[in-house]
Amino acid sequence: MFGYVSIDKPNILFKDFHTYKAYYCGLCKVTGEHYSQLMRLSVNYDIVLLSLLAHNYEKKEPKFVEGRCILRPIGKKFPIAVSKDILKRVVDINIILTYYKALDDVIDESRHKIIKKYLERRYQKLKKEYQELCQTVDNNYKRLRELEKNNCRSAEMLGECFGEIMASCAKALTKNADDKLVSLCYNLGKWIYYIDALDDLKEDLKKKRFNPFIDEETCIDEKFFEKKEKYIRYLLYSSIDKIIEDYDKMDISISEGPLSNIIYLGLKKKTQEVLERRGNKCQKIRF
Repeated sequence: MFGYVSIDKPNILFKDFHTYKAYYCGLCKVTGEHYSQLMRLSVNYDIVLLSLLAHNYEKKEPKFVEGRCILRPIGKKFPIAVSKDILKRVVDINIILTYYKALDDVIDESRHKIIKKYLERRYQKLKKEYQELCQTVDNNYKRLRELEKNNCRSAEMLGECFGEIMASCAKALTKNADDKLVSLCYNLGKWIYYIDALDDLKEDLKKKRFNPFIDEETCIDEKFFEKKEKYIRYLLYSSIDKIIEDYDKMDISISEGPLSNIIYLGLKKKTQEVLERRGNKCQKIRF
């Protein structure tokens, strides 16, 4: 995943912030237990949202226990969410997505070959359990590469590929997945694609990589943003509006505070942050 989906920290209650961190720590701990300590590096903020949604759809409140972070073995303990069946499923989905992201980087840029090779055996095991998810992810990454190869400049069409990937994640996330959850994740996937493309603008131009927002432009300056910004804003905020529309229809009763903060505030804050950077990369958690 990409690490753009996060809370609006200045506007979250203290108790909700600790709940949010507990979910993150729970995912990190389960990743270490079932895969390896190294794979803990793949944990990101995006999958915390999936975990929060999954617990609501399963109507299962996680337990919170005190524990220490692997990076801070000495000192005070931190709350850690414990809900192994759900957390393990979210971690599995994250491993699959991380594998395909590494595979895509190897094909497109010859990067992350070691990561891809390291994940190969783990992915092959998961493929047997999550056949439909893996097939959908594989098909849409191939479609995305084909569209990029043909120099497709329709950001909406390209974003649909990642939307389909995230929609398939929703279906794999819980047996109780409904149209609202699938639609929310579909539009979340589109938002992630758009914001990543915007964030990578200057780097993609410098390295001559494909980017849906770059056509005949030779530099990323104020004239470029005068021309493109209205369209980019429309893509990002229309996706958020659809996410909120689906979220408002959901029955949310578990860890509502951090989940609502992400949906109503976090996505908009990150969008504004990346827009203001004008193509200069923002800080995010990413392998």
